[in-house]
Amino acid sequence: MPHSAAPSATGGFHDLVVVGGGIAGLTTAWRAARRGLRAVVADPAPGSGASHAAAGMLAPVSEVTYTEEPLLRLGLASLERWPAFAAELAAESGHDLDYRTDGTLEVAFDSDDLAALDALADFMGTLGLAVERLTGRECRRLEPMLAPAVRGG
Repeated sequence: MPHSAAPSATGGFHDLVVVGGGIAGLTTAWRAARRGLRAVVADPAPGSGASHAAAGMLAPVSEVTYTEEPLLRLGLASLERWPAFAAELAAESGHDLDYRTDGTLEVAFDSDDLAALDALADFMGTLGLAVERLTGRECRRLEPMLAPAVRGG
């Protein structure tokens, strides 16, 4: 039976070639290696992956829109699994991941922003999501560098 693994530069074979070294690619290679597979990551531009796009945030609730409830449910399910994954990765790598569950602050600068945030908060409430309305002063207490013009959040 022919071997279906990919040849490596060292003359051996890999069981898995992962294309892309972002979070998904590196996680896939790590999990495969933990299961005994010989995995290699091929990334044409190392370090430039999508990992930087969200600044390391997992914030499905703050990204909810009126038409993407299935995506919200997927994001919440992923968020629920993250603590165990983060703990395992930290233990194995020896690095602190700085995992925090501080929440997300969305701010309003004018009455239109406040109206939009109020409508979104009401919608989130219908989905059973926790929302806390804040005054401008409360927002600045949480984030002191916010402009004095912030009216609420």
